[in-house]
Amino acid sequence: MIAASLVMIAGLGIVAFLSQAYGYRLGGVMVVPLLVIYTLREPLSPVIFVSGTAAAWCALWALREYTLNYGRRLFLAAVGVGAIATVAVGFVVSQLLPARLPFENAEVIASIFPGVTAYNLMRLAPENRRADLLAMAGCYAGLVAVGALSLVILARVGSPTPPVLALPTSDFVDWIGIDSRGTAHPPVTPNWLSVSLLLVDVAIYEGFRKRYDHRLAGIIIVPLLAVFSVRYGPAIAVYVIGATAVFFLLSYVHWVTLLYGRVLLALSLALGVLYVLVIGVLRPVSAPGITLFFVGLFVGIGAYNLHRVTPANRRAHIRISAALFAMFYATIYVLVDVPPSGLISDHPVPYALVGIVVVGLAAVELRRLEASIPDAAAFARESVFANVSVDGADIDDSPLVAETEEER
Repeated sequence: MIAASLVMIAGLGIVAFLSQAYGYRLGGVMVVPLLVIYTLREPLSPVIFVSGTAAAWCALWALREYTLNYGRRLFLAAVGVGAIATVAVGFVVSQLLPARLPFENAEVIASIFPGVTAYNLMRLAPENRRADLLAMAGCYAGLVAVGALSLVILARVGSPTPPVLALPTSDFVDWIGIDSRGTAHPPVTPNWLSVSLLLVDVAIYEGFRKRYDHRLAGIIIVPLLAVFSVRYGPAIAVYVIGATAVFFLLSYVHWVTLLYGRVLLALSLALGVLYVLVIGVLRPVSAPGITLFFVGLFVGIGAYNLHRVTPANRRAHIRISAALFAMFYATIYVLVDVPPSGLISDHPVPYALVGIVVVGLAAVELRRLEASIPDAAAFARESVFANVSVDGADIDDSPLVAETEEER
């Protein structure tokens, strides 16, 4: 886990510097370091990543060329097509070659990044894409060297943390001639259930964002925390404590330095990774190292998203995200046999009462948000266009009060 954390923190630092100094995107804030980590776990990962990115790029080109879609719709289309292509290519490669691809259970989260990369490349001016791709390649090669050197050194001095890269399933470990560590952890939550929860969460997240113009904890964070908590009970407590601490640190840094955007997100992610690394060093963890590592990334994303929410809506942000976690975990609890290391392996009644209270508080916040939406006709009457002569037109027919896309 130490080697993976070094790769991620070094990659975040490089991306933040190149973004701030030269305006490079490098596919996304954590795309390159995460690709390096997956490469060290399975050397065929770059082939699958490039295939998914190419498929997402083609989908983006077709949508921009033949439709009027833009912005968020293009992003979601790129992520969806890239994820499907990545998982499909990974499956084909695993059938044709003796590969042990790390796209199983909750780790399938990595499949969203080819779409993110394609979207970020599409947003660049054509004359800047070559330089951005070259910077990505250089950063990737440098981080692979950092990861390999870290693994060799740690193999000699020892590491108290659960392994993320030096696994028995990694061919890269054999290539550099070090001993593997750790054992296989069979999945507890079925793949179909994890994917179903992710799809439901995406629908809820996007619907909530569209109706209330409000972002929740993260587009995939809440259901994956529920999935992680089935095997590693402290996952949600680790996340809540870490996200709270990182949020206050982030707010202070922003107030002092005025940093924002990708640089602030990179800092938040680095703090989240450092936080879980300290936990991995100081106390034994029953979960796979990759689980704790991803919790650290979620800490950074969650803290950054909370920082972006206006202070007046932060209470709603926290309560509604907590209620979603409670409902997702309740669903998993009913359908899966929770092991002793998982959350609520016995005596579920007190936890169920807490969950009901959390859902009730979220319902109160939803009612408040619903009440804050202005009446459509009243909104039109307050518009600067309200006093313009409309030649007898009915104000209810105004596009300002249209209820459907067809009316607009």
